[in-house]
Amino acid sequence: MENQSAPASPAQKEIPFRSLHEDQWAQVPRGIPDLWLSVGAWVPLGTLLFYLIRFAPQPLVFGSWAPVLLTYSFFIGVIVLLGGAGRHAAWIGLAAAIWFDALLEPTGTEQQVLQAAMGYFGLLAIAGLIGQLRFAALLNSWRRQAQERVKVPVEALQPLRYTQLLPSWMWGLTSAIVAWPLLKAGWQFFTGADMDFAAIDAELYYELGVGLGVTALVQLVGLFKWLESRSVPLMALEIPVAPAVGPLGFIGLGNALPAAQLQPVQCSCAAAEANSKAEDFKYPGWILASEQCAVHGIRAVNQLAPEQFLKIAREPWAYGANAAALQSAATGRMVIAGLYGWGAKPVRLGVRGFFSGGLQTGAQLLPATAREPLRRADRSIRWVDPQGNALLPEAADAGSDRVIDRLNLASVGLRGHAVRVAGQRVRFEDSVARVPAARDAARS
Repeated sequence: MENQSAPASPAQKEIPFRSLHEDQWAQVPRGIPDLWLSVGAWVPLGTLLFYLIRFAPQPLVFGSWAPVLLTYSFFIGVIVLLGGAGRHAAWIGLAAAIWFDALLEPTGTEQQVLQAAMGYFGLLAIAGLIGQLRFAALLNSWRRQAQERVKVPVEALQPLRYTQLLPSWMWGLTSAIVAWPLLKAGWQFFTGADMDFAAIDAELYYELGVGLGVTALVQLVGLFKWLESRSVPLMALEIPVAPAVGPLGFIGLGNALPAAQLQPVQCSCAAAEANSKAEDFKYPGWILASEQCAVHGIRAVNQLAPEQFLKIAREPWAYGANAAALQSAATGRMVIAGLYGWGAKPVRLGVRGFFSGGLQTGAQLLPATAREPLRRADRSIRWVDPQGNALLPEAADAGSDRVIDRLNLASVGLRGHAVRVAGQRVRFEDSVARVPAARDAARS
């Protein structure tokens, strides 16, 4: 009798693990804010181009380049680079200034302006690079101080692949501006050009050339990010969920339930029409909480006894869109991998190994892209639903809202009160609001 082989366990990868206190997490050096790096590159570049075309004594004349700059592919390419270059925009500005210099062969004022522009973009690019190197150096020092090694499923690290380093919309648009002129050229080749390449409209060749050029630039940006990611070998970091300190913001999934933990016999959320295309949600594995569900619906939550509600008071789904006002517990922590510097989008891991104390925060909180805001102290958790739509708390109406009760949440680690209102999702208030005596009497 043949031995039956045991089911194969998921492939795992062993990586260093480091746990950080909040003061260590706050040591990540301040870099130039992403907004400054982006606006500081694109606005001067646009100003330089406007000057060269309209006001320079030796104006920039595109000549044979004009058909290229008027193509569909060029405009889409500009949108792709504007939205996707991020902290690398200064390098594109430097390359453009060098190209203008080679195209014009300027003298006098134009030469001085272009030299100043090249110097400015070069300094801005180097300043951004220095911030990246400082961040990477700190991460590498933490890796050398790893407290142990942990095994994580290889599948959990899939979002860190090269193709995921840039937003999916960038790959989609760059593919479109290459595929569209190819399709039109193919149609002409077989229908109107008598299968003669010379008879195909020259404009399509211009569009294809621009599309290939933009694709090359996008690949170059991707290569930069890949090199940055390789500058810090993979490790697992246990970090505090503290948006106001450190380099990371956080995304909270509100009005959301983990699909794998639902019990279909009792819960009807998965069968709701809003979840009919849950596989296409921005955050797979999560579904929208139904307002009519016998377990997770508005009425079901409002009918719970106070002690029963307190058991779910830390679950964002109970608050629906009002989860945007919900605080994260001050002791919340999570384990991430894939943080290599600015622009990194780390993934959350299910590793449980605590060296510095604190509770692991709920699975509904995820790390966001590492970006330097104008002020870290102003940053808060960004709440969205599984589709990626921003959640906005419902406006309270003191005149018509029928308040059921107001529960102090201190016993579950939240500083504030849960306000249950008839026919609405629970609201979170971080300060006690007075309830009219008539309503108190009505509830008593």
